Amino acid sequence: MVSYIAPTSSKTNWTALSQSAFQMDQCNSTSNIVYQRTKSAKPFKTAPEIKQRACHHTIFVHDLKGNDMFDGTFERPMKTIQAALFLTRILRAQHGSDQTLCMTIRGGTYYLGTNATTISSQIGAIALTTNDSNLVIENYQDERVILSGGTLLKLQWSVHAKTAAGGTIMKAQVPPSVNLDLFNELYIDDKRAIVAKYPNGDPSTQGLYAKDPGFSFDSQSWIPPVFNQSVEIHVQDPSRTGTVFPYFQLGLGGGASVFNPPRNFWSTASPPAGNNYVVPRGFTVKNDALPHIGNWSKPTTGFVHAFHSGYWGSWVFEIASINSTENTIMFGRGGFQEARGSNNGGAFYVANIFEELDSPNEWFLDKDTRTLYFMPNETMPQDFVASQIPCLISISGSSDENSVHNVLIQGLTLTQTSSTYMRDYMVPSGGDWAVHRGGTMYLTNTRNITITRNLFTQLGSNGMALIDYNDATSITLNEFVWLADSGIILVGNTNGIDGFSVASQPVNTLIQSNLIHETGIYIKQSSPVLISVSRSVSVIGNLMFNMPRAAININDGFYGNHTFSWNVLFNTVRETSDHGPINSWDRQPFLTDAVQSGLPSLWQHKSYIHHNTLFNNYRSVWPIDHDDGSCFYEDSYNFQVYGGKKNYLGHSKTDHHEIYVYSDANQGGFGSDSCLGDYAPSRGSSGWNETWINNTCILYNSSIPYNIDRCDTADLFVPYLASNKIYIPSETQVAFICNVNGSSARLSLDQWNSYGLDLGTSVQTTPDIETIIEWGREMLQHTE
Repeated sequence: MVSYIAPTSSKTNWTALSQSAFQMDQCNSTSNIVYQRTKSAKPFKTAPEIKQRACHHTIFVHDLKGNDMFDGTFERPMKTIQAALFLTRILRAQHGSDQTLCMTIRGGTYYLGTNATTISSQIGAIALTTNDSNLVIENYQDERVILSGGTLLKLQWSVHAKTAAGGTIMKAQVPPSVNLDLFNELYIDDKRAIVAKYPNGDPSTQGLYAKDPGFSFDSQSWIPPVFNQSVEIHVQDPSRTGTVFPYFQLGLGGGASVFNPPRNFWSTASPPAGNNYVVPRGFTVKNDALPHIGNWSKPTTGFVHAFHSGYWGSWVFEIASINSTENTIMFGRGGFQEARGSNNGGAFYVANIFEELDSPNEWFLDKDTRTLYFMPNETMPQDFVASQIPCLISISGSSDENSVHNVLIQGLTLTQTSSTYMRDYMVPSGGDWAVHRGGTMYLTNTRNITITRNLFTQLGSNGMALIDYNDATSITLNEFVWLADSGIILVGNTNGIDGFSVASQPVNTLIQSNLIHETGIYIKQSSPVLISVSRSVSVIGNLMFNMPRAAININDGFYGNHTFSWNVLFNTVRETSDHGPINSWDRQPFLTDAVQSGLPSLWQHKSYIHHNTLFNNYRSVWPIDHDDGSCFYEDSYNFQVYGGKKNYLGHSKTDHHEIYVYSDANQGGFGSDSCLGDYAPSRGSSGWNETWINNTCILYNSSIPYNIDRCDTADLFVPYLASNKIYIPSETQVAFICNVNGSSARLSLDQWNSYGLDLGTSVQTTPDIETIIEWGREMLQHTE
């Protein structure tokens, strides 16, 4: 692991704060219901034990001792999981579909990528359908069961060449049984190897947060995109009057053609707060920025991984051609891995070029000759696994009425899958995200599915994908680590603006007591948990850290009724910018029955964010980033370090009983430099019905609690402020900034109160860190 970068002087209390936060057994929680602020919280408990139904029949699987001709008893186990699944279907036909059948897998590694017949991102090597309802798939007792998406390579190595630096490049022939098109990840001794790249560096453990990031900042210019007009859809009625984002809109085809389906909120001529979706066609680098480019024998094998110019995400492009004399690379397919687009890019690296194989643990596959090249460190590793499939387990009903139901999967390790960053991506709504609607485990048209106590590790795609209709999914007590993309994605669908008559969304999802970290290795517009076009999601008691962007991203305001509680989130936004541990947007209205059952409305149900511990370190700006248009949130009892409250272009948010620690730590003229940032409020469109009461805010350097745009005592349009506790450094005077008689003024608390603002609020001297920690403990353990 790369060491944590030393914090600035304002963050020297990181260790004490983090150690206190990780005492999870001292925290409390509510049950999985909508949070009510007036009720006392119940003691926190980890996810409950699953009450497994009695197995009518159990089929055992054992890779080493089994035989698919056996009867599946403990003494005569089957060899493969696929054969055991076939037997369950025979038994179900004999004994009825309501009986619970169990498949118990003995310890060992099951290479599901060997002789795989499916390569779809939505169909797993283990493919459960409606006829597989009432099924348990689990490991045997404490035995370790590993499901690999690859195939174990049997290779004969020989020396290819010595490098100038003294290294040795080895080579071997890849067996004909291996599908080279799906062999895009090499796993060596259970870890992802590095595709030959420049600059050198391991994408798994090095990024923009590291002293040696493995990216180059030496682009000189970006070749501008060609504008490709989309067909625009604008729905004028119904609309959300009184908001910045009142209308539903989409661009079809044109610039959106790179997505599947070919549509994008950002592909209209002038979407709110953005531009038409485009990406650059290539770029030119500075002299000597790519020192080997003149030697590239086949540049079209390569990929360019580049950050968006605003560092809101990243792109991956195929290389179409190069001009080594002019240091220019032209792009082929790609650039669809985030939704907003830009004319320019940022930091980049080039991968999958043979001539860049010059560092230990790098590899390259020559598909024309089926030759695998690898550069060891000192001694050759033992186990080489070639990825062959992106999806290990799929649970797919034929429709929402004919769903797969009552399936429990537990105790498995899922690993070594193919990467999917060049597969289809789509734009689900008006957030910044484009998503690949696939994953290592894929669910659609399901009810009452429980995924618990599994390990998702060393994967080329998303960990879990809940796509369209999935009702009452429980994801508990799992670990997600070393993922190329997101951890858990929930992505629904609508008929345009109509999400009312279309029941094609995840609903009533519980994500509890999971450990999610080291995500977004390739795709920087990613999160441990992504929620888009989904209903009533509860994210409770999870620990998430080490990711390039937000830990929890709510991509839109569809329906709402979400709960985010008792989570500990830190080391977020390590490689991107303008974000926080929890992020939300609401730019695209949808019709749902969130306000009243059976009655369509463009407004959503309130969502609740409470009792979380949020460290706003690395490149995070706001602990809870309620971005463009976010509305109907109640944020309470959160312990937030190094950042303040954000309101931007939205409305109807209540903030109470929060603790903000050193909220002015992120200074510099942008972002969280105060307790409360109320940005761009405008009568009739944003900033209305905002409340900030009963909060505790501790400032480290500043004595200015609020940054309220357009504050003017002659025409006050500010959040409702009352009964807060503001702490400022000793020997400073508090100042509330607002225009008085047309000029900016620094008001004392009494002067501020004279305008009816912050009545009941006190201003005191910043306490020591031990006192702050005790406040946090007390708040997280009790509610008023």
